[in-house]
Parts: sequence; C-alpha cells; structure tokens
Amino acid sequence: MTEIVVGYTNQQQRKDQRRVVDDTFVVIDGNTCRVVNISLRSLLCIGYKGAAKEGDEIVIEDLLMADDSRVRVNSAAKVMRLDASKKELAAVFLDMNTKTFDTLEKMMMLRPLAGDGGRLK
Repeated sequence: MTEIVVGYTNQQQRKDQRRVVDDTFVVIDGNTCRVVNISLRSLLCIGYKGAAKEGDEIVIEDLLMADDSRVRVNSAAKVMRLDASKKELAAVFLDMNTKTFDTLEKMMMLRPLAGDGGRLK
C-alpha cells in the first residue's frame, strides 16, 4: 500500500527555498535595511523604516553585498508582511530583469557573483 504525504517535507515549509545571508543590505524606496533571507521570489529584511503598508507596491533598488559591492536590482515588489514593532518587512518580487534574476540565482546556488570568480558574501 502506498502512503500519501500531504504538505511540505522540508524545514522551510515553502516552495521557494530561502537562503540566509550575512552582512547584506537592501535599499527599498531609498530606505536601507538588513536582509535576513532571500529567494528567487522574495526577501525578508529587518530595520525597515519606510512608509509602505501590507499590499503596497515598492521598489527594491539595490543589494549592498558583504564585500561592499552594490548590485542594482530595480525591481517592483509587493509587501506581503510588515511588522512595525520589529521593523520587519517581507516582500515578493513582481517584476525583474534578466540580470537581476541571474544575480539572485547565483546567490541561491552559492555561485560566484564577482567577475573575478570571487564570491560575494
């Protein structure tokens, strides 16, 4: 007899696997906050001080990487969750260009982002 498993089998309990990142920041509508985790579809950051509310469309401008490099994202996103007391914001990307997608994909796969083969941390 075959047993059917319903639900998620991994710890993250989600379809889009998130990558925990250290010393990475994101610029959202001119405000900088620290990225907790990121995926090909979404991100979670803390320290958000902007005026957006749940359901609002925002612009994810740049990723500021651990090696002080800046990755231009310029992608629309939708605020899915906002906790003002924790200054925590979760957003889902709505639109992004190919270069931004390639950068996020490299981050998810832990591939080098820098042209010299070095990994941005």
